[in-house]
Amino acid sequence: MELFFKSEQSQKRIEKIRTFLLSESWMVLLSCVAGLIIVISHLFPEAQLEIKGTIFFAYIIGAVIVISNDIFAGLIPFMLTYLIAIKCYDSYDEFMEYKWYVVPLIFMVLFHLIAYFKPLKAKGSQFLPMFFVSIAILIGGIGFISPKEYFSGSSIYHMLGLGFGMLLMYSFFYAHININDKYLVTKKLTEIMVMTGIVASFMVFSYYLIRINHVLDVKGIIYMQWRNNCSTILMITIPFAFLMANQKSYATVFGFLFYLAILLTGSRGGMVFGTIELVMCIVLFILYDRRRRLAYIGICFCVICGVLAYTPEITKFFGYTVDRLFTTVNDFLMGENTDIRVRHYARGIRDFLNHPVFGTGLGYMGNRDVHPSKEFALCWYHCEPIQIAASFGTVGIVAYIYQFIKRNFLIWKKATLFNMTIFLSYISLEMMSLVNPGILCPLPYLLLITLFMVVVEKCDGEIQEKLYISTKQRIKDALARK
Repeated sequence: MELFFKSEQSQKRIEKIRTFLLSESWMVLLSCVAGLIIVISHLFPEAQLEIKGTIFFAYIIGAVIVISNDIFAGLIPFMLTYLIAIKCYDSYDEFMEYKWYVVPLIFMVLFHLIAYFKPLKAKGSQFLPMFFVSIAILIGGIGFISPKEYFSGSSIYHMLGLGFGMLLMYSFFYAHININDKYLVTKKLTEIMVMTGIVASFMVFSYYLIRINHVLDVKGIIYMQWRNNCSTILMITIPFAFLMANQKSYATVFGFLFYLAILLTGSRGGMVFGTIELVMCIVLFILYDRRRRLAYIGICFCVICGVLAYTPEITKFFGYTVDRLFTTVNDFLMGENTDIRVRHYARGIRDFLNHPVFGTGLGYMGNRDVHPSKEFALCWYHCEPIQIAASFGTVGIVAYIYQFIKRNFLIWKKATLFNMTIFLSYISLEMMSLVNPGILCPLPYLLLITLFMVVVEKCDGEIQEKLYISTKQRIKDALARK
């Protein structure tokens, strides 16, 4: 923007706008607009307002990245765009009616890349493992998959999104994210993720409130098609809620509210892995957040007492999810093929055994007899390890294991509350990916993890609260700082 507005007064105004685009006020304003769109789409589903809302927020992203050179200014509208978009199930044809709207967005992105250009470098601890994964994805299915499947639009999008395209994004983030004197990067990321969790929770709670009469009739979970995507986003944000609570007491309750929203979605994966995640977060912050230890213990005590007092009612209310969960587990243990996921897992294992070196390829559509995928969607196995083995073979398994190890080495290199928050968020997504595409979806899940890794690496020098095993070491470090 400085190229067009060269006067000192204009540049000061631009700087003020950029500061506002990173402020909490702007995040709250955007969240309120997104919430309004979500509520109206709940009330009038036939209007398909979520499609127009997705496009509207996409243009907000475009306008923001034209004005601002800061990646985090575009992150909050990006997350809100996704939350609205998850309601657009099987809407490929509807979006195609607005295909020309993408042209101005392309120019906005190009403007940002040119105006705020920074040279990309093959740097960072995650570059090499991501490069190996990209190669494994590119050669997946070689010698087996048909050219039509390999070069389909969906296959190319996912191959680039999971491979070299994401490697390019990693290099882009690595060049643009740095410690600055305007704000703490770790704090800003935490604020954005917590706000995302609040809006995602609002999606669920408002859905129930609008259908309260139906809820009272069935006295249980009500169906929402977008439950797994919403649960995944909430699982990513829960650890950040606990991290924010370490600094702001009012945020203590957010993590528990996010978990309640997960349960209300009716997602089986969310119920199981969200519970594991919540326990991990509680244990971590009871051990290391000494200032709020009693608050966490008190909340847990009240929750446990409430559950014990209303066990029959709670069991009945969440019975729908529990029944589906046990049915799937029973099918898996008994070797029956009534559940679609169990059939996917069996087919994925068979595909790997038949093609153990390079797999069947990401775009292979030979499993649509198990479950026909929607337009522009892959034929997922709904389990990350099986997907990697079946689609990319042994080559992919080795590449992804190496990447997993390198990610954990980076996170555990420095024991801070922020790094442990990233670990809990990342490992929760990995758990959810055992029963859903999860981290194998380029947008937003893999992009978020890629961003998290860059923040951990580039902001290592920011002031962060360390984890201490002993009180003596804490005192020793405190004295050393003085």
